[in-house]
Amino acid sequence: MKYLFLLLPLFVLCQNQTAKGLILDKKTNEPIPYVNISILESQIGTSSHEDGSFSLEINNEDLYKVVKLSSLGYEVSKIPISLFLKSGKVFLQPLVEQLDEVVISEKIEEKTLVVNELNEDDLCQGYGSSAQNPWLLSLYFPFDQDYEDIDFIKSVRLHFGNFKNKKAKFRLRLFSIGNDSLPDKDLLKENIIVSLKKKQKIVDVDISDYSIIFPREGFYVAFEWLYIPYNEEEVTFHFEKNNKKKEKRIKYSPVLSGTCEEEGRFKVAIYNSGQWRFYAANKYKGKEKVVPAISLTLSN
Repeated sequence: MKYLFLLLPLFVLCQNQTAKGLILDKKTNEPIPYVNISILESQIGTSSHEDGSFSLEINNEDLYKVVKLSSLGYEVSKIPISLFLKSGKVFLQPLVEQLDEVVISEKIEEKTLVVNELNEDDLCQGYGSSAQNPWLLSLYFPFDQDYEDIDFIKSVRLHFGNFKNKKAKFRLRLFSIGNDSLPDKDLLKENIIVSLKKKQKIVDVDISDYSIIFPREGFYVAFEWLYIPYNEEEVTFHFEKNNKKKEKRIKYSPVLSGTCEEEGRFKVAIYNSGQWRFYAANKYKGKEKVVPAISLTLSN
């Protein structure tokens, strides 16, 4: 490969390169959809499509970096970009699940409790994605003694009320909390892909079949955008007040609503560029922080 540079015209060296291929299960050889593909230390990435295929344009300055692939139920894989560009097929190793990672409890539907109950009047701004860099948005839910006798997680509610979203798909994730107080391991062992209808304001995701008990150390509920053609929408961005400078870009639906809260009241973490970090967006022209509009329903 090092001799190839001597044979190519100068203008070719300035062009970006595109990685294309399939992501497959190493044991079954089946395609893996919705794999999060991120180039570490960059803002570049994508998701594999429903058929496991992917296409990712890589900038020349990123050619010596590493790509990270992660998906629910599989070991994280890190591959040098130089090898990733040559790989028509990428295989991920399935995880061997431990039986003690999820606590099972008998469900008796007698009473329920809503945690962080919200209505449309509580919504202020929201979170969207217009970049090619995949990211997850998560909200931490601490355990409270009031949940002691009603600690079975029945459902998750997500709000989209102040945005006219088109049809879209997203993935719901639940994470344990790590030693660094950031999201750690998946609590759900199966993909939950949720379909949002056009202009739908609220989505309730029933997770009662997974029999998850509220962890005493708390946990994160995460919203994951899927960077697939189904979610693409072309929008025009305005960069000047007089709207003279415009640019068309691809945005990925949906936009998740948020509430505006005092700083420090909620813990928000995001996953992008292949790692988790704390982040809370500022309210437009305000000192408050935008928090994902997510609620829980608990049951006994």
